Amino acid sequence: MESNPMIKPQLSGGLLVATTVIVGVALLYLAVAIAIAWPGFQSVWIAFGIALLAAGWVAWRWARRFQGRRQWQQFANRQWEYLTRIKGEHEATAEITVISFEEIQPTGSWATIRWNKFGYVQPVWIENGTFAIWPDSVLLIRPDPTQIQVGAPWPPTYYLRSHACLAIAPRLG
Repeated sequence: MESNPMIKPQLSGGLLVATTVIVGVALLYLAVAIAIAWPGFQSVWIAFGIALLAAGWVAWRWARRFQGRRQWQQFANRQWEYLTRIKGEHEATAEITVISFEEIQPTGSWATIRWNKFGYVQPVWIENGTFAIWPDSVLLIRPDPTQIQVGAPWPPTYYLRSHACLAIAPRLG
């Protein structure tokens, strides 16, 4: 299953933090044991070597997490730069956040969106387009003037055509 690229990757997890603490305590304990028993006890040196290997593995896992977070942030920045540029090129645009998908069908999807400027949440039919839309995606759209009119009530369900989606970016914060 493909993971949602719109959600910021988690930097620390409970298991990784616990492993880091355990390995750190073991290294500290073994370093003290080596200092006290210097120069003997080969078994302490073997345990210290194993603890160093574990510390290297933990450091590698942390480095991967930091790299994944940095790559996601670069991706998000590029997407938001594009969204901002496209927003400046078009007159009437709106940002919506896809909150969730209720049903996915071959021709489109039923979803729930929030109009970012107004905070209004409503169901929407999103027509299949050229790019994948995930929960927590922010879409820059051209609102349909036949559905959204000043002074008129919100439509019970908004119909979003694929050509009305101009850009997509992950929700920040």
